[in-house]
Amino acid sequence: MPSYTRGQKRTNTVFVAVNELMYFGFKPKDIASLPGVSSSDVISLGHNAASNIQAGKILIIGANAPKPARVTKKLGNGAGLQQTASSYCAYNSISTAQSAGWTLTKTRRSVSLRSPTSPRNSLTAIATLTGGILYCFPMNKADFDAYGAELGLSSSVVVTTDAERNKLVSGATMPYPGKASKLLPNGSNFSSFFSTDKQGDVVQAGYDILSEEKILVGAAPSNP
Repeated sequence: MPSYTRGQKRTNTVFVAVNELMYFGFKPKDIASLPGVSSSDVISLGHNAASNIQAGKILIIGANAPKPARVTKKLGNGAGLQQTASSYCAYNSISTAQSAGWTLTKTRRSVSLRSPTSPRNSLTAIATLTGGILYCFPMNKADFDAYGAELGLSSSVVVTTDAERNKLVSGATMPYPGKASKLLPNGSNFSSFFSTDKQGDVVQAGYDILSEEKILVGAAPSNP
């Protein structure tokens, strides 16, 4: 392990915007402490504390997608010294970051959707959470056909606008949908995520609620 990273703890969660509605959270290294990186360099990346993000925005942590762009800054040469610094950058801060000497090295990643008409045996199922968050996960087509409606799930065909695409998230630890389980006539158990506003219907359909949704939202007042 290089000396410049050894023992450095990552304790503070910061967020960067991945689109107009959603912010991606992560715990960065203190790159402002590195030679060649100033606090203004970090500010240019659009990093925010959760307390500074407006109410109604969606905060995500540990997501496979979407993910923000990554940028890199060259620091110099020398044995035992860090050659570059890199971090995530907000989608609307890339030009500001480039003006501050950062180079775009990876573009942002969007959620990939698998259509019900795909030749594969699975599709992308979508559970709707509080605030209209659209949590995407793979599901067997036969299970979706048999149980999707009673769980309040939809498929990718309902995603037709940019506003809806901006609410898509997959593989996140937060937000995370509720999960329900049902004993089938053959004696086996079927379990799956469900849409939050359909929880009452899910219970009526014979499911046990194993867990409820987990979400984060911005807290700062909206601009007048």
